[in-house]
Amino acid sequence: MSSRVFHILAQKGNTVITVRADDPVLNVATTLARHNIGGAPVLGADDQLVGMISEKVIVHALSQRGADISALTAKDIMTRDTPTATPDDSIYDIACRMTYSRNRHVPVMENGKLAGLVSIGDIVKLRAENAEQEARELQDYVTGSDHGAVQSPNDAPPMQCGGKDG
Repeated sequence: MSSRVFHILAQKGNTVITVRADDPVLNVATTLARHNIGGAPVLGADDQLVGMISEKVIVHALSQRGADISALTAKDIMTRDTPTATPDDSIYDIACRMTYSRNRHVPVMENGKLAGLVSIGDIVKLRAENAEQEARELQDYVTGSDHGAVQSPNDAPPMQCGGKDG
């Protein structure tokens, strides 16, 4: 069974830190720093998703505008064409979207509403947990199957090939 977005949301919850399109960029940076997050969905006046803002976007704006960045709002610098996901999307598909779009955050939409946010860190964490689980299951299978190549720690060491017979 392949992992789905809802597996991540079930683990991390669906609380999402958002910012408003008319929030000043400096306030957005403060919000990201306060919550120790790298990006946030940007909501318009009607609470609909209008874009994403990230540390990367803020740094790019700073390099372009310098001190003038303080006059900008989230809508001035946000990424508008950000990929989105649904809870039923596969983690593999979301990882591919992130890779091709070079986004580290993907908003999760359900029935036209923001239902969560998946980050590349969430995907890496889930993949690592799945790999650990699979390794444990394989080890349990092999050590519990009386497989000839598996020796329990209490067994005598195998005879050496080519050794002298007594």
